[in-house]
Amino acid sequence: MKLTTLHKIANRITRKYQSMLGICTLGSRAIVLNSQNQVLLVKHTYQPHWYIPGGGVKKRESAKAAVLRELKEEVGITVIGEPELFGIYHHTYLGVSDYPIIYVVKNYSLANAYSPEIEKTGWFNYESLPDMTSPGTKRRLNEYFTNLPRSDTW
Repeated sequence: MKLTTLHKIANRITRKYQSMLGICTLGSRAIVLNSQNQVLLVKHTYQPHWYIPGGGVKKRESAKAAVLRELKEEVGITVIGEPELFGIYHHTYLGVSDYPIIYVVKNYSLANAYSPEIEKTGWFNYESLPDMTSPGTKRRLNEYFTNLPRSDTW
């Protein structure tokens, strides 16, 4: 059985129990921009889409600490200064309420990183995002790049 299939099965089982118990989840992601105003996207080994980098907030961890950790682990980015809070969203996935918190990061140092979760990374112009960019990622980037009103739903 492929890792992707195992991940999907485990995710569905976990979400089922979270839903039954009324447990909410919290995530932290970042719109990372380079000096050419390109956005950094990642493609996970277990998902078909491209996403802005980030992940789950661990127990006893703040959302800001989580995004700083995830950026360093997944893509080798060390944020210089403070990430800018962009928005807090609500998303329901398989009956579980999830709250993604999005930051904007423009000032950072970049080092090589390896994460078994990340298949590919890439810098993209807003006008030429990959075809398989996730719908939620597209909505957040539309809000950022076109100054659309920010939704509170993912």
